[in-house]
Amino acid sequence: MPALKTTLRQQGSSVVTTVPPEIVRRLGIAAGTTLAWVQDGFGGFRVSAFSADTAKAVEIHEAVMNKYDPVFRKLAK
Repeated sequence: MPALKTTLRQQGSSVVTTVPPEIVRRLGIAAGTTLAWVQDGFGGFRVSAFSADTAKAVEIHEAVMNKYDPVFRKLAK
């Protein structure tokens, strides 16, 4: 699939964009769906339909990474 482009617009105090139909179809989302934006570690974000289970998993992951950051850094050397 080629790269898709959208344009950001000012709407009140928010910045909004339109989600292309192909992305709506692939994500299985509809108007009113809450989206989760998770940093991918490469300067970008992964976007998916919000899930309470996924949000909890991300929260736990972040807590583990923060707690054991020094250990992971030593292992990486």
